[in-house]
Amino acid sequence: MRFDLLTIELFIAICDAASIAKAAEQKNIAASAVSKRISDLEAKLETSLFHRGVKGLELTPAGHTFLYHSRSILRDLRQMELGLAHHGKGLSGQVRVFGSVSTIIQHLPSDLREFLLLHPSIRVELEEGTSKQAVDAVAENAADIGVFGGVMPRPGLRIFPYRTDRLAVLAPAGHAFVGRESIRFDELVGHQMVGPMQGSFLDSIVMRAAADLNKPLTMPIRVNGFETVAAMVEAELGVGLVPEACGARYVGGGKVYMCMLDEPWATRQWNICVQENNTQPSVEMLVNFLRRSIPT
Repeated sequence: MRFDLLTIELFIAICDAASIAKAAEQKNIAASAVSKRISDLEAKLETSLFHRGVKGLELTPAGHTFLYHSRSILRDLRQMELGLAHHGKGLSGQVRVFGSVSTIIQHLPSDLREFLLLHPSIRVELEEGTSKQAVDAVAENAADIGVFGGVMPRPGLRIFPYRTDRLAVLAPAGHAFVGRESIRFDELVGHQMVGPMQGSFLDSIVMRAAADLNKPLTMPIRVNGFETVAAMVEAELGVGLVPEACGARYVGGGKVYMCMLDEPWATRQWNICVQENNTQPSVEMLVNFLRRSIPT
């Protein structure tokens, strides 16, 4: 059975956009032509790739399988193109990394900088999101390496420890916490908090800790990104939790104060995941480098 690359690219675009119309617009092709290609593809495969309903398109089990292999095909083609383009210049290739916001802010920039200085012929595509999205992206072959925390890994993935960080409390100037060196979580519960993004590693930690105390949290606002947390704290919308290394950046102006969170779970473990069958040299090289970069 033979497949043309354009149809595969269109299929992936439809899956990413969850819409034939949006995929057609991105590829500058008439929606009717895209729809016919998918119909022809389904006829060739003798199975449906999408459930078509009032809520839009949803992949069938066959569709998920075809998406997985379609991404593999395009990834291998990109690797071939890059390898030929840099033939004779040493290790080359492209690595897709999906990292949590915390690791992208704290650790990955310096690690990737050092890695790319050593291997200038390798290209890295970096995308950020939640830890669950990072694991899902690797499992579904939408990324080669995921950096995550607090998520149960899916079958078929290799897991390696990466780095740790420690949570701290940001409070506005003049708050009752100013002058304290550390704060217990149960002391935060009675105060208004700037909440983390739902579904994030930090969110799962905070919700679990609140459930253990059997006390509700007051979170009038939730935000994504620690700089935004600092801005909300500065505006006196509540206290917030941030990694210590990030919080240190925001206290210089004197508008926010930082003290450590005194809880065993305040130290968070971050991990790396990669598919068990992913043996691309550039991916292995980056994984090994990230593992070696852990401070001792």
